[in-house]
Amino acid sequence: MDPTLEAQLAQVKPYEPWFIIMGVFVLFILLRVTRRGLRQRVDRIGYRLFGTRGLLIWFWLNAPGVVLHELSHAFVVLLFKPWGFRVTSITLFRIRPMAQVGSGGRAMRVNGPQSLQLGEVQYVRPPHKLMSHIGDGLSAVAPLFGGIGAVILLYWVATGYHIWDVHLQILRPGWPWWTLLFAPYLILTVTSELWPSHQDWRGARWLLSGLLVLLIVIALILWATNAVVFNAQLLLLASSVARRIDFALIVLLALDLAFLIVADILARLLR
Repeated sequence: MDPTLEAQLAQVKPYEPWFIIMGVFVLFILLRVTRRGLRQRVDRIGYRLFGTRGLLIWFWLNAPGVVLHELSHAFVVLLFKPWGFRVTSITLFRIRPMAQVGSGGRAMRVNGPQSLQLGEVQYVRPPHKLMSHIGDGLSAVAPLFGGIGAVILLYWVATGYHIWDVHLQILRPGWPWWTLLFAPYLILTVTSELWPSHQDWRGARWLLSGLLVLLIVIALILWATNAVVFNAQLLLLASSVARRIDFALIVLLALDLAFLIVADILARLLR
């Protein structure tokens, strides 16, 4: 190795954990950018093939993700049935303008940039109770955890590896190759719909605010009592976790780029 390059790498080495941690945020932003670009190209293809009706193709492509999104909402509501929660309706595969929240309960929905919704779960629960706020918050963010769980499962189905295992091989030795024919598409649609909508985040605001305050208080207590000391060992532990998250995001980014290239070629051919 070139001595100059080796010396430069040695200077950067102490900052490597910070770069790994920052990579989580950078890769997440890049993933949002590529997904938006993919959406734009799919809309362009749909418009050129079917006119204004083609702008709905993106919604139908993400139908499996919508199902998981809405069922995640409904699953948490069912868990809170002992506290008076009750699902009143589940709507799937009906594209319509974004509806207002009804007086009978908060409406959970999947919103697109065009203010359309493809699915909705409505439920009722006793008002002004602590468990009601907790149930609202958990049901609101349920698609995020349901989607992450589905991605972990689908990645294992596709490759035979766990998504947090850093590796260079696409398939585990002896793993069937045909899983790559459907799993990447399902991962795409699940990740397109795992992020809670604006309405979902609004429903989770009380729970998330309370958890944030609680975490800050716990962190201050641990810091004041020296129970947790920010040192090199803690930094390495954080970077080790971040490295696995980086790998998962890189896999998703590579998948996005592959779909983006195909969609871009099709969009250019349909000019």
